[in-house]
Amino acid sequence: MFDQTLFEQHLATSWLGRSFTFFEELPSTNSYAKKVASEGSLHGALVLADHQTGGRGQSERQWHVQPKKNLTFSLVFEPQKAERFILLTLSCALAISEVINSRAKLLAKLKWPNDILFNGKKLCGILTETQFSGNHLERMVIGIGLNINQTDFAGGLENTATSLAIETGITYQREKLLAEILQKIEYRYRHWSQFSPELIRAINQTLIGYGQWTHLKVNDKLLDGEYKFLGVNEVGELVALNKELDVQKFAFEQVRVQI
Repeated sequence: MFDQTLFEQHLATSWLGRSFTFFEELPSTNSYAKKVASEGSLHGALVLADHQTGGRGQSERQWHVQPKKNLTFSLVFEPQKAERFILLTLSCALAISEVINSRAKLLAKLKWPNDILFNGKKLCGILTETQFSGNHLERMVIGIGLNINQTDFAGGLENTATSLAIETGITYQREKLLAEILQKIEYRYRHWSQFSPELIRAINQTLIGYGQWTHLKVNDKLLDGEYKFLGVNEVGELVALNKELDVQKFAFEQVRVQI
């Protein structure tokens, strides 16, 4: 069972995760975070489930995890402007990878637009959803599923998924790890809100395929030829160079990078 007291003892953030809702079991933390009513701001709120039974990934794919082994949680943000969403998602992914690599001595990398991989296997998935009232952004919910102490994956996932425990042979205290992750996300959120060029550089250096000639799939159609993956720009577009040396920009909903 996730120890809420231990987590709160180690939480050192200023605002992120200070509003904390815990469930032993919940279909989806993102769905809950999107629906919860509040008279005041929910900025920085954390929703965590020790067992998420109906987690979702991109394109409504199911995200299956064992209970009480991993971290499945959502964070609520209320940014002032409805823009640069992909950069905030990538900022969260960067922060998680930085903690993973520091604590577990791994070299996890970011897969555009929202996964964290180690040796080609998925360690963490992120799903970002937004809520609008007319043209006004009410909240942005970032759902995170991080494989920590799970040591076996069923249904063929053993070839595509991994965990910190599998890669290191160590059992981790999820409470301390989550507290550290939130502190790093808060730090990277500040960079995001300040339009920090250093953040863009850090994200790009961690992206799989950055600086390499790759193939691009746009709206599920593979483009002809190779493209040099130049990373993301300051507004969160994927930037690539074709063989004619023309720079092209893509929205994250459109494009996937294939190495």
